[in-house]
Amino acid sequence: MVKLTNSSNDHIANTCASTKVESDHALLLKKIQKIYPELTFLHVLTRGGWHRPGNVVAETGEYIARNLRVWLESESSGDINTLIDKYAGSGYVATRYIGKTHYFVAQTGMAADEFVQLEIEELQEELSHKLFDKESAPDDLEDFIEPLDAQNTGLENDLDKSLPEPSYAFRRITYIADFLQAMTECMVEKGNRFISVERFLQDWDRSSAKESGAFCHHWVISLQEYTDAWGEPIMRAKPVSTYTDKLPIMRLNGKQQGSKLANLIHGVDHDIGYPMAWYFFMLSHSEVPHQLAEAIHKDLMGAYDYLPARDLKVLKDWSVKPYGI
Repeated sequence: MVKLTNSSNDHIANTCASTKVESDHALLLKKIQKIYPELTFLHVLTRGGWHRPGNVVAETGEYIARNLRVWLESESSGDINTLIDKYAGSGYVATRYIGKTHYFVAQTGMAADEFVQLEIEELQEELSHKLFDKESAPDDLEDFIEPLDAQNTGLENDLDKSLPEPSYAFRRITYIADFLQAMTECMVEKGNRFISVERFLQDWDRSSAKESGAFCHHWVISLQEYTDAWGEPIMRAKPVSTYTDKLPIMRLNGKQQGSKLANLIHGVDHDIGYPMAWYFFMLSHSEVPHQLAEAIHKDLMGAYDYLPARDLKVLKDWSVKPYGI
């Protein structure tokens, strides 16, 4: 049984804050190994393309505030005009954090959900926009924080150079089996007894994909946990593939069947790296049509035989009760 403690989480957070960012994360992993010696973490995926508001800096490079949103709310007291009058001509600049999320996994058992997932952010602060530009007065606080036409043109290079190097930040560590159990209990209480991500994991364990090694080496789980506006707990989980290359073409051309269809899916499995990859991508990627599974099922119910019995059983069950993620 995996035990994740708050004190260990604090230790990881401090370790992230004190460790220099490396491309292979070797030093970070070495330090985390000492915190959880019973777990062997492996980096399997990095997801980028996101950002969040940063801080407030002066033209001299001095930090005026370490949280843009909090500072704006405090200084405006709900009145945008007061804020503009107070700081017009100040030259203050907003920064933002360009982020990546690194996923590290440690297998703890043979079942697909038996792994620990560690998420660590890599943050690079950069100049975002001038806060009190007379030519574009914001309409509200959100427009101050992220104006639609934000550009960092005209901002001083010397100021840009004064910003810190990239840094690590601990996001969360999760024993996936525990999270999914809690999510299932939450959904059942609301009357929903079908959890698609659980069936996805069960299909993996039943199929020949399991022979390719640990599920967590091929997939991570994107997690959401929050309380909605009505005070209800919300838990969501979605598989995300660690395969980052462009997807092989998996479209049906005309009336493909037999050897052509078999070659198509086996070729996809070879490219992605494990059996039944076409099936799991069909469940989770809109680029792969469900018609592919329907055509294969029709083939195998006829004169053709190009899937192992265990995979055919998975496909038959999907045909009776289709689902997607």
